[in-house]
Amino acid sequence: MLIADDYEILKSSFIDSQRLFDKLNRVADQVSELEYDESGLFLDQEETYERHWLKLSSKIVDALSSSLKNYNIELLKNKSLTQRTLTFNLSKDKELSKIHVDYSENGSLSISQMS
Repeated sequence: MLIADDYEILKSSFIDSQRLFDKLNRVADQVSELEYDESGLFLDQEETYERHWLKLSSKIVDALSSSLKNYNIELLKNKSLTQRTLTFNLSKDKELSKIHVDYSENGSLSISQMS
């Protein structure tokens, strides 16, 4: 479990990254609106969205890493680009914390500490 001071730093970092979360939400909207034909025509477009998602989520991880310098931070991969959550493993001194961030509403984040 994160100590209270570190949790406040984490929360502040996520709030500072709100615009990135909103962009991730728009990517999920765009992916969910893709309609595939039998030839897989939209595969290139999906790959573009996947690169965009990766770039945005990497910026969020980088911002968190610079705020929580003593932690190792791992972003767990989503099963689908339409998922509107990010899950992080944060480890420090052999203690692991799992953080779940729901960004399904623009301008709002729901942060849960799982362990």
